[in-house]
Formats: sequence, C-alpha cells, structure tokens
Amino acid sequence: MKLHFLYLGRIECRKDALIQCKDKDEMIKSPISAILIEHPKLGNVLYDTGNSPYYGSEYSAETLETYPIPEFISISDALGRIGFSLSDIDQIILSHLHFDHAGGLRYFAKTEAIRHVLVSEAELKNAYFQVMTGNAGAYVKSAFDFEGVCYQTIDGTCELAEDLELFVQHSHTPGLIGMRVRTEQGTIIVTGDTVYTRESYEKELPPGGKINKTTEEFFNNLKGIKEMEKKYQAEIVFGHDYEQILSLSNF
Repeated sequence: MKLHFLYLGRIECRKDALIQCKDKDEMIKSPISAILIEHPKLGNVLYDTGNSPYYGSEYSAETLETYPIPEFISISDALGRIGFSLSDIDQIILSHLHFDHAGGLRYFAKTEAIRHVLVSEAELKNAYFQVMTGNAGAYVKSAFDFEGVCYQTIDGTCELAEDLELFVQHSHTPGLIGMRVRTEQGTIIVTGDTVYTRESYEKELPPGGKINKTTEEFFNNLKGIKEMEKKYQAEIVFGHDYEQILSLSNF
C-alpha cells in the first residue's frame, strides 16, 4: 500500500470560525486536501475530493464570506501531478458531504468510480434532510446530487481490507468517516473534520463557528481518537492543519 496526500488549495478565514479562540481577529489558513491510497487488493481508493470548480457561483454568499477561497486546485490537477488520471480511481470515500470535501465529486461523473462512492448512512440522510428543508449550511446539493452518482453506505466500523478500516464518528456531522490505515511505517489515523488541527487536538480546543451544535460531541469523539492513538501508537492526520498537509503532500 502507498499513500499520497494531495493538497487542493486553501481557505483563509477567521480562526474562531474553525476553532474557539479569544482573539476574534486572528486569521488561519485552512488547507483543502484528499488522500489517494494505492492498495494491492482494493485498487486506487480516493478519500475526499476537495472543492467544486464552480465554487464562485455554486456556494452561497454567506459561505464565501465566512470561508473565502483564495487558492483552488482541482482534484484532477492534483492527481495529474503524481501521474494519475480521474479514470485511474476505482473507489471514492467521502468523509462527509460538506462543500470542501464532496465538491470535486463531479469530476468523476464519467468514470467508473462514480458508481462506487462510499459515505455513511447517517451522513447521507443528514445532507439530504438539510438541503431539502432550507437549512443547507455547509452542504451544496448540486455538488453531491447529480446524474450517475451511486452511493454505498456504511454504519459503525467497516473493514475494507485488513490494513484499511473505516469508522463512523458522530462529531462535526452525524456520520463523518475516519480511517485507520496500517502501513509498513506504522498506523495512521485520519480524523477528518472531527478534529481540525494539531493545536485543537493537543490543547483540546473545540470547534468554533456554527457547524457543531454542541461541544460535547467533540470531546466524546476526541477521547475515542486519543484511545486509538495510544492503542495503535498511531500518527494522527487532522482535517485542516495547514503545516501538516503541506509537509505530508510535499507541495
């Protein structure tokens, strides 16, 4: 197995839109990323797809004001930089369906991978409920609901292979998929957006903004992640840690 961490540009926003902090004027760079897994049995598995190429017209004015996007790199271009094309992808895993994770899904509209998009059942239900009841939040219906896309759902823990396990978290959204990947160098745990940054993890700083309704879900999930880290002596990969993603992607 081989992992490729893909840098897909960034959001620049007030830090308290992501992490609770005292300085309301402090800014933060928030990377957009994806992970390509070359797996000997599963083929090429892609975790997340980045922003929509139509973010300027497709995202709401409130979203673009809160989370400005000064840099956009398409999943197509990021894959191309490491010698892969869209058609090389066999399966897609979406951590969740927010705009900056599911937005690049449409690039795969004419590929076989679009028929094998894995998401949690709770997440899929929540996304449709929110967009169909006029409370879309960070969901953009056209980014994840279009002709040809076929979702496969999981609930709880799912072992795709003996060295690749998915687990559903109930933080940030009701069904965000994290990953536990066992490599020759050790175990990697991918939190997705349940933990945005290393600072949030180490200082136990809950998320800011309006997405998380309570901090209780964050602390409950954080406890579980730290237990896994200790159990597997794992390296933790966070959802939007700028320095970490730049380092891992060698961008």
